[in-house]
Amino acid sequence: MVTQTTITKASTILNPLQRSGTRFEWKIDCYDGCEHGCRYCYAWWIRREKHPIYSSWVNSTPVLNVVSNLQSQLSRMRDSTKENIKDIFISSLTDCYQSLEVKQEITKQVIETLIENELPFTVLTKSANVLRDKDLFKSYDKCRVGLTIVTLDDNLRKSLEPNSSSITNRIEALRKLKQAGISTYCSVEPILPDKRSNPIDIVETLREYVDLFEFGMWNPKYNSQRMVEKILGTIYDQDYYVDVFKNIKEYCDKHSINYCHAGHSEDFLSKHRLKFIPYPLLLESISKG
Repeated sequence: MVTQTTITKASTILNPLQRSGTRFEWKIDCYDGCEHGCRYCYAWWIRREKHPIYSSWVNSTPVLNVVSNLQSQLSRMRDSTKENIKDIFISSLTDCYQSLEVKQEITKQVIETLIENELPFTVLTKSANVLRDKDLFKSYDKCRVGLTIVTLDDNLRKSLEPNSSSITNRIEALRKLKQAGISTYCSVEPILPDKRSNPIDIVETLREYVDLFEFGMWNPKYNSQRMVEKILGTIYDQDYYVDVFKNIKEYCDKHSINYCHAGHSEDFLSKHRLKFIPYPLLLESISKG
């Protein structure tokens, strides 16, 4: 249960569709902060100036007027610009289906707007609430829907992702999405230096329901590293990750598993002469069949 001890002032973004600094060229964030409170979250550290304490970050608020501002932005946007958009990430600094979305329905309205404008998008969440919009995804072929699963151990999940959906519910969500004919993916990122975060086990469990797996190492750039080390009782180890990525490649190649790597793992993989496979933007994937 989230304890809302700090009031956070709502944000307004005049142009919600923004260029992304990641593999995704574009992004939209519907909320400021995230109720899930993941202990390894990089977004909180990026937003620390506005959210200096944890309780401020998990006391999330809607981005004001995001739907109307998005509609206005798209109406002003050149057709040539729209035509060159290959993927839009929902969301990069928050979870678009946290419980706040159940009442607010901002993500749903954003998705409806993107569909009306025939724009491609990818959804990533840790919430089974995503199933509410299954029929929207099912009726639109320019979307991909993913869930993050970094462990199959729900006790570890509770420690690291305290207010997110259970692992069982996320797996069931992927099953139902796949069953509905929706393009699915699973983000196994960050892979943690812990035997309970074995990516091969995750793939073996989910391969029937997932079209694309994304793997990424624990990003030590932000101070969340210390927090996760305390919870796990283990420390960041480069040799561990070299072995993990080698095992992933061997397993996925052997079993013809479609996979890619999170962008912040590129430098590490290159340093250790391991092949980096970038996330395939949605329209690039569609064009390749």
